Amino acid sequence: MNTTAWDRNPLIEFERFLQSPAFAQTAKRAAPPLSEASAEVYGFMFGRFVKWLHERGLKMSGVQPGDLREFLSTRDARGRPLHSKIAYRYLRLLERCYEHLAAAPNPASVAIALLAADRPARDREMVALSPTQANQVVAHKPELTSWKRRRDRAMQLVMLCAGLRVSEAIGLQTSEVAAGPEEDGTLRIRLTPAGKQPTSRPHETFLQAHAVGEVLDWLETRRRLGIPGRLAFPADEEGHPLHKSTVYRQARNALKEAGVALPHAGGRTLRNGFAVVELNAGTPEEAMRKRLGLVRPLALESYLSAARKQKAKPA
Repeated sequence: MNTTAWDRNPLIEFERFLQSPAFAQTAKRAAPPLSEASAEVYGFMFGRFVKWLHERGLKMSGVQPGDLREFLSTRDARGRPLHSKIAYRYLRLLERCYEHLAAAPNPASVAIALLAADRPARDREMVALSPTQANQVVAHKPELTSWKRRRDRAMQLVMLCAGLRVSEAIGLQTSEVAAGPEEDGTLRIRLTPAGKQPTSRPHETFLQAHAVGEVLDWLETRRRLGIPGRLAFPADEEGHPLHKSTVYRQARNALKEAGVALPHAGGRTLRNGFAVVELNAGTPEEAMRKRLGLVRPLALESYLSAARKQKAKPA
């Protein structure tokens, strides 16, 4: 494919690619239609890369794997280096662009291989709450001085006690949450991809019984407030969605307030903690895979590894 247009106007060409069927064809697995939220995230990521290209006097067609590794070593607006998982997301997005451009070899593919080879083993380990830490978070009762604080607490509980991804919690609709608990005290949550990130799959999970009361209380508060729309955890009284960065920051603060200190803690840490707790409590692997919305059986392996390590640690 001719790269001249991409060299001349990379942002315009990327936007066209993003909205075309060709973008979906570069996905590694079947995915739902691209959401507005995902398109915004991809646009921000690619825009940052293009800004870096301009600063270096580079063009898309001339980028080498070493250039991409240099790009990943740059720091964000707050002076922080890219976390390894975020770095991989950047490379995967660029890999899709260069695949679309039929670049051979694909510089992003080579950079991904180099990143995997160089990454320390500790960076590949999953950060997850232990059962003790999970109980610590649930038992900690923060001062809920506003409806937004109650919303934040309930949202954190559906990640920690039902295993929702951050994107799934942001896009959770009130209709996806059962009106009342099951016979065993858990609360059924039926998730659909609508309004969520492409990583979400239709699946069903169950909120652990000890968190049901607080979540249902919040949903009743939301109903009384008369907030429009269907989002279970709206950002404001107009019913707009929360931003991912806000949810991650709130999760980190909640862990800190509960006295839990972990590296790179955030919303994903809560989901990981749910998996570890359930697996160590004896939940069958297939049931756990379904509750987490994982398509491939091997996708559970990292959770199993984290659960084994947590179980092997002295109490």
